[in-house]
Amino acid sequence: MEFDFSPVIDYWPTLLQGVGVTLLIGVAVAVFSVIGGQIVAVITLYTRKVVNWPLRFFIWLFMTTPLLLQLYFLYFGIGEWILIPAIVVGVLGLGFHYMAYNADIFIATIKSVSSGQYEASRSLGFGHLRTLLYIIVPQAFYRALPQLSNNMIIMVKDISVLSAIGIGEMVYASQYAISVTFRPFEFYITIAAIYYLINLMMEAGQTWIERRAAYRS
Repeated sequence: MEFDFSPVIDYWPTLLQGVGVTLLIGVAVAVFSVIGGQIVAVITLYTRKVVNWPLRFFIWLFMTTPLLLQLYFLYFGIGEWILIPAIVVGVLGLGFHYMAYNADIFIATIKSVSSGQYEASRSLGFGHLRTLLYIIVPQAFYRALPQLSNNMIIMVKDISVLSAIGIGEMVYASQYAISVTFRPFEFYITIAAIYYLINLMMEAGQTWIERRAAYRS
């Protein structure tokens, strides 16, 4: 068997487009899941059971069911009643999935913040909401950074699952090129190398962020 990477060069613009889609979805999902995770965690910890129990069920549901099943449910299940673009389903599906994991992380890190800081803040005249926003949640966020960064690295790789609903990320783009050139090995090894480079950059970014967080703390 002879390897020929010339088709990869010919379809490089297609692959780059897939890389761009992957990165854009990754940024959107990261912002959505981190902010949403913080909100879910705060509501879960500081509201009554009638409110936080549904959120706890949300966390449990998305952490105990496969991501692909969740995407199929949103795209094909809810899609029977509401027409939702695949790209929106992809962002929402991945966003809710990782929001549940991030919320679980934030619940743990918020609990790890000393209750004395809450009491001290209230004694200085801060209200409950301002204490959470300016004292508790920022500290919890910095403590959660290593786990959040790991989640985001995994999330970027999970974007490949979106090819199952027709989103043109990297794997989908490579499958299209393979269907024309019949050179699967060359394209898959190229996509694997691109994922590896993205992971290296994200790990470097994670190290930098953790150092900055340690400096600020």
